[in-house]
Amino acid sequence: MQAMLKLFLTFIGCFFTTLSFAQTHIEVVEYDKLLNYKVNENRFEFGWLPNAYGKIPCFRDYTKTEIHTQLVDKKKDSVFYTSTEPERNGLKIIPDKIALDRENRIFNISGQISGAWEWVTPSEFEIFVGHRTDTVSDITVSPNLHGDIYFNGTKVEKTIVIATVPAFYLTNFKKFEAYIGDKKMANSDYKEILFDISVAVDQKSVLVFGLSSRYAEIFEIGKLLSNQQ
Repeated sequence: MQAMLKLFLTFIGCFFTTLSFAQTHIEVVEYDKLLNYKVNENRFEFGWLPNAYGKIPCFRDYTKTEIHTQLVDKKKDSVFYTSTEPERNGLKIIPDKIALDRENRIFNISGQISGAWEWVTPSEFEIFVGHRTDTVSDITVSPNLHGDIYFNGTKVEKTIVIATVPAFYLTNFKKFEAYIGDKKMANSDYKEILFDISVAVDQKSVLVFGLSSRYAEIFEIGKLLSNQQ
């Protein structure tokens, strides 16, 4: 009986040792560490890059452009609209869990998205993990049916390129959906917007949270793979 008990305890000890060893490759990532891989804060805005196969997520940096156009009433010859670059807010994520499975290269993150307007809907958020390719993007102005467009004092008769801005687009990307949580946002009657992501990554992977009229949150999460605790 004692020999059987000893054998059983030895088996249990080996089982938990093996289980503990198998779990060591899963690393809890502190938010402060993730912030080390946050890039281009308050710079890029979400958009699309059309191509032959559909639309590609594209993020453009308008922060260094000061472009103004005027829309003129043809009948009264008066300006009734002058474009300006509005103030932008940046999205901010508030994670409640971040983990990295190094052996299987699986990145997990969940939490709340803040920085949007109160009545925003989950479907308006654009959340991606993919590979980043830096490029440039043209800003164009075209004639308007509601009035004459003037740029630098000259009437716009056809579509013209008026500036080129830094940009990047994503390849090999996967899209994720936001959803409404159960709790209300602080000082608001609207409920919080949450996300829960589990995705295979490599060293080139970036995580991007986008929303129209907001600066994107961008994290180079692939670099976590080559940096041990």
